[in-house]
Amino acid sequence: MRIAVTSDIHTDVTPTNRRIVEHLVNAAEEIQPDVLVICGDISASLVQFSQNLLAFQKLNSQCHKLFVAGNHDIWVDKKSIITSEQKYLTITEICSECDFHHLGGKPIIIDDVGFCGTIGWYDYSFRQERYKIPIERYESKWYGNSIWNDVNYAKWSCSDIKLAHRFETELQTQIDSIKNQVSQIIVATHHLPFQESVIYKGSLPWDFFNAFMGSKGLGEIYLNEPLVTFALFGHTHFKRPPQKVGGVTAISSPVGYLFKMSKRKLPRYAKECLTVFEI
Repeated sequence: MRIAVTSDIHTDVTPTNRRIVEHLVNAAEEIQPDVLVICGDISASLVQFSQNLLAFQKLNSQCHKLFVAGNHDIWVDKKSIITSEQKYLTITEICSECDFHHLGGKPIIIDDVGFCGTIGWYDYSFRQERYKIPIERYESKWYGNSIWNDVNYAKWSCSDIKLAHRFETELQTQIDSIKNQVSQIIVATHHLPFQESVIYKGSLPWDFFNAFMGSKGLGEIYLNEPLVTFALFGHTHFKRPPQKVGGVTAISSPVGYLFKMSKRKLPRYAKECLTVFEI
Protein backbone atom coordinates (compact mmCIF):
# COMPACT_ATOMS: atom_id res chain seq x y z
CA MET A 1 0.00 0.00 0.00
CA ARG A 2 1.40 3.35 -1.07
CA ILE A 3 0.43 6.27 1.19
CA ALA A 4 0.95 9.98 0.46
CA VAL A 5 0.61 12.63 3.15
CA THR A 6 0.58 16.42 3.25
CA SER A 7 -0.90 19.18 5.42
CA ASP A 8 -1.19 22.90 6.11
CA ILE A 9 -2.10 24.02 2.60
CA HIS A 10 -3.61 27.27 3.96
CA THR A 11 -5.25 28.41 0.74
CA ASP A 12 -6.81 31.41 2.49
CA VAL A 13 -3.41 32.89 3.44
CA THR A 14 -1.73 33.84 0.13
CA PRO A 15 -2.49 33.58 -3.61
CA THR A 16 0.52 31.26 -3.87
CA ASN A 17 -1.04 28.91 -1.31
CA ARG A 18 -4.13 28.79 -3.52
CA ARG A 19 -2.07 28.06 -6.62
CA ILE A 20 -0.14 25.18 -5.09
CA VAL A 21 -3.26 22.99 -4.88
CA GLU A 22 -3.19 22.15 -8.60
CA HIS A 23 0.48 21.24 -8.29
CA LEU A 24 -0.23 18.99 -5.29
CA VAL A 25 -2.92 17.27 -7.35
CA ASN A 26 -0.50 16.81 -10.25
CA ALA A 27 2.18 15.45 -7.93
CA ALA A 28 -0.32 13.01 -6.43
CA GLU A 29 -1.40 11.91 -9.92
CA GLU A 30 2.22 11.06 -10.73
CA ILE A 31 2.66 9.11 -7.51
CA GLN A 32 -0.69 7.31 -7.81
CA PRO A 33 -1.02 6.54 -4.10
CA ASP A 34 -3.49 4.03 -2.78
CA VAL A 35 -4.21 6.41 0.10
CA LEU A 36 -3.90 10.20 0.29
CA VAL A 37 -3.98 11.77 3.77
CA ILE A 38 -4.32 15.52 4.35
CA CYS A 39 -3.60 16.38 7.98
CA GLY A 40 -5.58 19.58 8.32
CA ASP A 41 -5.46 23.32 7.77
CA ILE A 42 -6.79 23.71 4.25
CA SER A 43 -8.83 26.88 4.83
CA ALA A 44 -11.05 28.62 7.35
CA SER A 45 -13.39 29.41 4.44
CA LEU A 46 -15.79 26.53 3.85
CA VAL A 47 -16.15 27.57 0.20
CA GLN A 48 -12.40 27.33 -0.35
CA PHE A 49 -12.27 24.19 1.76
CA SER A 50 -14.82 22.46 -0.50
CA GLN A 51 -13.18 23.69 -3.71
CA ASN A 52 -9.80 22.38 -2.65
CA LEU A 53 -11.09 18.97 -1.70
CA LEU A 54 -12.91 18.76 -5.03
CA ALA A 55 -9.66 19.50 -6.87
CA PHE A 56 -8.37 16.10 -5.74
CA GLN A 57 -11.20 14.32 -7.54
CA LYS A 58 -8.82 14.12 -10.51
CA LEU A 59 -7.00 11.31 -8.72
CA ASN A 60 -7.60 7.71 -9.63
CA SER A 61 -10.98 6.63 -8.31
CA GLN A 62 -9.25 3.77 -6.48
CA CYS A 63 -7.33 6.23 -4.29
CA HIS A 64 -8.78 6.53 -0.79
CA LYS A 65 -8.73 10.19 0.25
CA LEU A 66 -8.60 10.83 4.00
CA PHE A 67 -8.68 14.08 5.98
CA VAL A 68 -8.42 15.30 9.56
CA ALA A 69 -9.41 18.86 10.39
CA GLY A 70 -6.88 21.43 11.59
CA ASN A 71 -7.34 24.33 13.96
CA HIS A 72 -7.62 26.82 11.09
CA ASP A 73 -10.35 24.69 9.48
CA ILE A 74 -12.59 25.12 12.53
CA TRP A 75 -11.95 28.86 12.93
CA VAL A 76 -15.08 31.00 12.96
CA ASP A 77 -15.54 34.76 12.88
CA LYS A 78 -15.71 36.34 16.32
CA LYS A 79 -19.23 37.62 15.60
CA SER A 80 -20.45 34.35 14.08
CA ILE A 81 -23.24 32.39 15.75
CA ILE A 82 -21.64 29.20 14.41
CA THR A 83 -19.34 27.43 16.86
CA SER A 84 -16.20 25.46 16.09
CA GLU A 85 -18.05 22.34 17.23
CA GLN A 86 -20.73 22.92 14.59
CA LYS A 87 -18.13 23.64 11.95
CA TYR A 88 -16.27 20.44 12.86
CA LEU A 89 -19.44 18.45 12.16
CA THR A 90 -20.00 20.35 8.91
CA ILE A 91 -16.51 19.42 7.79
CA THR A 92 -17.43 15.74 8.08
CA GLU A 93 -20.42 16.35 5.79
CA ILE A 94 -18.40 18.33 3.25
CA CYS A 95 -15.70 15.65 3.16
CA SER A 96 -18.31 13.03 2.36
CA GLU A 97 -19.74 15.16 -0.45
CA CYS A 98 -16.22 15.68 -1.88
CA ASP A 99 -15.21 11.99 -1.81
CA PHE A 100 -13.01 12.37 1.27
CA HIS A 101 -13.32 10.44 4.50
CA HIS A 102 -13.06 12.62 7.62
CA LEU A 103 -11.17 10.52 10.15
CA GLY A 104 -12.38 12.87 12.88
CA GLY A 105 -15.82 11.37 12.29
CA LYS A 106 -14.89 7.69 12.35
CA PRO A 107 -12.02 5.33 11.50
CA ILE A 108 -11.74 3.41 8.26
CA ILE A 109 -10.25 0.03 7.35
CA ILE A 110 -8.51 -0.29 3.98
CA ASP A 111 -7.56 -3.86 3.19
CA ASP A 112 -6.36 -4.94 6.65
CA VAL A 113 -4.92 -1.57 7.69
CA GLY A 114 -6.80 0.66 10.09
CA PHE A 115 -6.74 4.44 9.79
CA CYS A 116 -7.79 6.46 12.83
CA GLY A 117 -7.67 10.19 13.37
CA THR A 118 -8.62 13.33 15.20
CA ILE A 119 -7.88 17.02 15.07
CA GLY A 120 -6.23 16.66 18.49
CA TRP A 121 -5.61 19.77 20.56
CA TYR A 122 -3.17 21.14 23.12
CA ASP A 123 -3.06 21.00 26.91
CA TYR A 124 0.22 22.94 27.32
CA SER A 125 2.10 19.71 28.11
CA PHE A 126 4.69 20.71 25.48
CA ARG A 127 5.53 23.91 27.36
CA GLN A 128 9.06 24.45 28.63
CA GLU A 129 8.66 24.49 32.40
CA ARG A 130 12.07 26.09 32.88
CA TYR A 131 10.51 29.42 31.92
CA LYS A 132 8.15 29.18 34.92
CA ILE A 133 5.32 30.78 32.97
CA PRO A 134 1.98 30.32 34.78
CA ILE A 135 -0.76 28.28 33.14
CA GLU A 136 -2.98 31.36 33.11
CA ARG A 137 -0.62 33.00 30.62
CA TYR A 138 -0.94 30.02 28.28
CA GLU A 139 -4.70 30.13 28.65
CA SER A 140 -4.65 33.78 27.54
CA LYS A 141 -2.52 32.83 24.49
CA TRP A 142 -0.70 36.16 24.72
CA TYR A 143 3.01 36.73 25.12
CA GLY A 144 4.13 40.35 24.94
CA ASN A 145 2.66 41.75 21.73
CA SER A 146 2.24 38.32 20.12
CA ILE A 147 -0.90 36.20 20.15
CA TRP A 148 -1.96 32.66 19.26
CA ASN A 149 -5.05 33.36 17.16
CA ASP A 150 -7.07 30.36 18.33
CA VAL A 151 -8.07 32.67 21.18
CA ASN A 152 -9.93 34.80 18.64
CA TYR A 153 -11.26 32.24 16.19
CA ALA A 154 -11.55 28.79 17.84
CA LYS A 155 -14.91 28.80 19.55
CA TRP A 156 -15.28 25.64 21.65
CA SER A 157 -17.41 25.20 24.74
CA CYS A 158 -14.65 24.03 27.08
CA SER A 159 -11.05 24.74 28.05
CA ASP A 160 -8.06 23.70 25.95
CA ILE A 161 -7.09 21.05 28.47
CA LYS A 162 -10.55 19.47 28.49
CA LEU A 163 -10.71 19.67 24.70
CA ALA A 164 -7.35 17.95 24.28
CA HIS A 165 -8.44 15.16 26.60
CA ARG A 166 -11.75 14.82 24.77
CA PHE A 167 -10.03 14.27 21.43
CA GLU A 168 -7.56 11.86 23.03
CA THR A 169 -10.48 9.85 24.41
CA GLU A 170 -12.22 9.83 21.02
CA LEU A 171 -9.02 8.60 19.37
CA GLN A 172 -8.63 5.81 21.92
CA THR A 173 -12.24 4.78 21.25
CA GLN A 174 -11.54 4.65 17.51
CA ILE A 175 -8.48 2.47 18.01
CA ASP A 176 -10.32 0.13 20.37
CA SER A 177 -13.18 -0.22 17.88
CA ILE A 178 -11.01 -1.62 15.07
CA LYS A 179 -7.87 -3.12 16.60
CA ASN A 180 -9.24 -6.67 16.51
CA GLN A 181 -9.90 -6.36 12.77
CA VAL A 182 -6.57 -5.07 11.43
CA SER A 183 -2.89 -5.95 11.19
CA GLN A 184 -1.70 -2.41 11.94
CA ILE A 185 -3.04 1.07 12.59
CA ILE A 186 -1.98 4.40 11.10
CA VAL A 187 -3.07 7.49 13.04
CA ALA A 188 -3.50 10.93 11.49
CA THR A 189 -3.90 14.07 13.59
CA HIS A 190 -3.41 17.76 13.01
CA HIS A 191 -1.74 18.54 16.31
CA LEU A 192 1.54 16.90 17.25
CA PRO A 193 1.57 13.69 19.31
CA PHE A 194 5.24 13.75 20.28
CA GLN A 195 7.32 16.41 21.98
CA GLU A 196 10.29 15.05 20.04
CA SER A 197 8.76 16.60 16.92
CA VAL A 198 8.47 20.10 18.39
CA ILE A 199 11.05 22.64 17.24
CA TYR A 200 12.34 24.56 20.27
CA LYS A 201 14.70 27.51 19.82
CA GLY A 202 15.60 28.21 23.44
CA SER A 203 14.09 31.69 23.28
CA LEU A 204 10.83 33.54 23.84
CA PRO A 205 8.25 34.12 22.54
CA TRP A 206 8.92 31.18 20.18
CA ASP A 207 9.07 28.54 22.90
CA PHE A 208 5.95 30.00 24.56
CA PHE A 209 3.86 29.25 21.48
CA ASN A 210 5.16 25.69 21.26
CA ALA A 211 2.79 24.96 24.13
CA PHE A 212 0.04 25.03 21.48
CA MET A 213 1.60 22.38 19.26
CA GLY A 214 -0.15 19.33 20.71
CA SER A 215 -0.36 17.06 23.72
CA LYS A 216 1.68 14.28 25.26
CA GLY A 217 -1.52 12.30 25.79
CA LEU A 218 -1.87 11.70 22.06
CA GLY A 219 1.57 10.15 21.85
CA GLU A 220 0.99 8.00 24.92
CA ILE A 221 -2.02 6.43 23.21
CA TYR A 222 0.16 5.48 20.24
CA LEU A 223 2.99 4.09 22.33
CA ASN A 224 0.61 2.01 24.44
CA GLU A 225 -0.90 0.32 21.38
CA PRO A 226 1.51 -2.06 19.59
CA LEU A 227 -0.61 -1.98 16.42
CA VAL A 228 0.06 1.73 15.83
CA THR A 229 2.94 1.93 13.37
CA PHE A 230 2.76 5.44 11.88
CA ALA A 231 1.83 8.87 13.24
CA LEU A 232 0.93 11.40 10.54
CA PHE A 233 0.43 15.00 11.58
CA GLY A 234 0.48 18.65 10.51
CA HIS A 235 0.35 21.96 12.43
CA THR A 236 4.11 22.48 12.52
CA HIS A 237 5.30 24.07 9.30
CA PHE A 238 8.70 22.42 9.56
CA LYS A 239 9.18 19.34 7.43
CA ARG A 240 11.58 16.88 9.00
CA PRO A 241 12.77 13.41 8.01
CA PRO A 242 10.60 10.64 9.47
CA GLN A 243 11.32 10.17 13.17
CA LYS A 244 11.19 6.98 15.16
CA VAL A 245 9.54 7.45 18.56
CA GLY A 246 9.34 4.13 20.35
CA GLY A 247 7.88 1.75 17.79
CA VAL A 248 6.09 4.53 15.88
CA THR A 249 7.32 6.36 12.78
CA ALA A 250 6.29 10.03 12.92
CA ILE A 251 5.80 11.87 9.61
CA SER A 252 4.89 15.49 8.87
CA SER A 253 4.87 16.99 5.38
CA PRO A 254 3.46 20.53 5.51
CA VAL A 255 3.09 23.18 2.83
CA GLY A 256 3.09 26.14 5.21
CA TYR A 257 2.71 29.84 4.45
CA LEU A 258 3.99 30.71 0.98
CA PHE A 259 4.74 34.41 1.22
CA LYS A 260 7.93 34.38 -0.87
CA MET A 261 7.50 31.36 -3.14
CA SER A 262 7.79 32.08 -6.87
CA LYS A 263 5.37 30.49 -9.36
CA ARG A 264 8.13 28.59 -11.13
CA LYS A 265 9.14 26.81 -7.93
CA LEU A 266 5.65 25.57 -7.11
CA PRO A 267 5.66 22.25 -9.04
CA ARG A 268 8.90 21.12 -7.41
CA TYR A 269 7.87 22.38 -3.97
CA ALA A 270 4.52 20.58 -4.23
CA LYS A 271 6.36 17.30 -4.80
CA GLU A 272 8.51 17.98 -1.75
CA CYS A 273 5.36 18.58 0.32
CA LEU A 274 3.88 15.20 -0.57
CA THR A 275 5.70 12.56 1.45
CA VAL A 276 5.18 8.98 0.24
CA PHE A 277 5.78 5.76 2.14
CA GLU A 278 4.82 2.16 1.62
CA ILE A 279 3.64 -0.55 3.99
